[in-house]
Amino acid sequence: MGFPLFTRTSRGLILTPNGERMLPHVRRIARAHELFIEEASAIRGGQEGHLVVGSYTSTALNWLPATLERFHADYPNITVGIREGQFYDLETWLKDGSIDFGITGQDLSSRMDWIPLKSDSYVAVCSRASSFASRTSFDLKDLENTDCILMDYGIDRDLYACLQPRGIHPRLLFSADNEFTILAIVSQNLAVSILPELFLRTYRSDCLQLPLMQPIERHLGIRIPSLKEASPATRLFIQYLQETVTRIESSSANPDARSMAPIQR
Repeated sequence: MGFPLFTRTSRGLILTPNGERMLPHVRRIARAHELFIEEASAIRGGQEGHLVVGSYTSTALNWLPATLERFHADYPNITVGIREGQFYDLETWLKDGSIDFGITGQDLSSRMDWIPLKSDSYVAVCSRASSFASRTSFDLKDLENTDCILMDYGIDRDLYACLQPRGIHPRLLFSADNEFTILAIVSQNLAVSILPELFLRTYRSDCLQLPLMQPIERHLGIRIPSLKEASPATRLFIQYLQETVTRIESSSANPDARSMAPIQR
């Protein structure tokens, strides 16, 4: 290259500033090579490849296991990597090419393709010892006069985007970047919180959930730089993910819903 890409340290090799500058281009070249191999495999009638999915913890826990089970049964030669992160992590990974697509919240300012999956409601969470425990619902205005803990702004922008237009300024005693930490603090009756229903569906705790008097929700979906230019393996996986989410969420709304029929090809 004509300049150093790495610096050797006691902890191993690290990229130089110039190496960091070149990294996104190298990733694009490597991804183009993967797309070339996958497309050739599809033309030959086979299906091989590798894709990396970025996801919130809540969507990974609820949707990916069932998707992977069915996808792997039909396409055993396609490998899948999963990277869990928050909103800002997924944004970074999408931009630098570390993931093929992200299961994330909606960003109206993004020029990437967007495929909606689900509108996920927020609920209030409090301790059984809380003064709110006897209530049947939670008024968002109470966030201004009680100690609360919320996700950091950069992590859950959807929540703050719902609160700000209502002129609600929470009295934040704590903030965190992890839902599990929030629930642990709430369970000690140190604060109340607002969390997505999808996350709480997978995590059982002693905390109480209260519906909101002023319903708010986040919009979850697939963000991908270009669905048209995505690899065959990525497009296949997205199809399986959409069908799995539809089945799971229909079953959640209707516990008596039948099992999903085989995918017709």
